[in-house]
Order: sequence, then C-alpha cells, then structure tokens
Amino acid sequence: MTRLATPSSTAHVVQRLRLRRCRLAAALALAVPLAGCGLFHSDFPIAVGNRTANTVSVFANGERIGEVGSNLTATFTLEESPTGSRANPNAPTAVAQVTFSARDLTTGALSAGAAATLVIDVTTFVDVAPCVLIGDGLAPPCVSVSSTTTGSPVQACSFSLSGSNQSFNTTGGTGSVTVNTSSGCPWSATSSASWVILMSGASGTGTGVIVFQVAPNTTGQARTASLSIGGQTFTINQTA
Repeated sequence: MTRLATPSSTAHVVQRLRLRRCRLAAALALAVPLAGCGLFHSDFPIAVGNRTANTVSVFANGERIGEVGSNLTATFTLEESPTGSRANPNAPTAVAQVTFSARDLTTGALSAGAAATLVIDVTTFVDVAPCVLIGDGLAPPCVSVSSTTTGSPVQACSFSLSGSNQSFNTTGGTGSVTVNTSSGCPWSATSSASWVILMSGASGTGTGVIVFQVAPNTTGQARTASLSIGGQTFTINQTA
C-alpha cells in the first residue's frame, strides 16, 4: 500500500507564515482604497455661535452642516476621515483638516473660509460675527475658529433683558437696557428703525449694556421701534 507523503513540521510552519503574509497583504491592499473612499472616519464635535442679525448656513469644506439662528448657539457632529496623528502620544490621535464658512440667508453674503484642525473629543468652536463693511455692498459674516480642552461641555446660552420697553417724548433722548446671560455667551443688538441709533454695546459676550439714542420726532405722529438683542425684543415708544 502506498501512503501519501506528509509535509514536515518545518515546511508546514513556512507554509502557514506565507499564508498569513498573503492575507495581510490582501487586507492592506483593500484598506487603502477603502480609506480613500471615506469608509474609515471619526466624529468631531462642533459648536457654532452666530452673533449676526440673521440666520446663517454653516459649511465645512463646502458642504452644508446646518443652520444657526441669530444670537444662538448650535452643536453639530462632523464626520470626517482622519488625515494624520499628533506626535504627542498622550494627545488625541484622530485629526482632520476642515475649512469653515458661513452664508447669511437673508442677504446671501458668503464669508471667507477659516481653516481649522479638528481633533477627536475636542470641541471646535466656530464664531460667526458681523463684519465691518468698507464701501458699498453687503457685509458678509466673519468666521473664526477656536478649540477647547478634551471633554469640555458645550455651553447652552440663554438671554434675558432688564426690561421690555422704554418710552420717550417728542424730543427723544438716550436710553439703555441690560442683556443678562452666562459668561462666554455671544450676542448682538440690532435696531428696527433709523431713528434709534445704537451708541454702544452693539455686540458682546456675557452680560452687557446696550446704550441707544432716540432722535427727535418731527413726523407729527407717535411711533414705535424695537431692538433685537440675543433673540429678545426691547420696544421703544415715542410720542408725537
């Protein structure tokens, strides 16, 4: 009877090692194109504060991630493919490069881009503020970016005013109102009428005071205007 030859133990081990190398090479060959397709990704926390008078759309690398109302803060989770790691082994390792921008939904004005490095478990703060208009045209929003330490909670902002209204006689005058909020919460104030001019406190962070000037009423009729501050309304009445 003829018996089938069996491989020696050494040859068997060599054969297994070759098989493992082939499997590893195949896995790496598959992983590279998959990573390029974005199948390997990380979630990055984003907080956006809008200090402008209008609702804005926020974009990351040209793709819309959401809308934020006037004087409000919203949080998002951005899904990005990591592009590298930090040299410090104790620091978070998932990193992604993103450019943020914002579009004013009322005027259509688009901000310039603000580059940021996202780090996993580190909240990135995107601040959308009014830009200073130079010359004619529509002022676009301005975008800036900062980060906080790992695990820091995103602050929820709420606003209240020291009063709801103030009345003036026909000669007008100066008035003020206090906006109350937590430190770190941004806000801005806008006037609904040209005869109410903001003298100071048009924007700020935390509790602050808005000072405004009411012009003399030469229309012969009583009139009403309002200030929008942190999503709250302050009414200004003036007699004829």
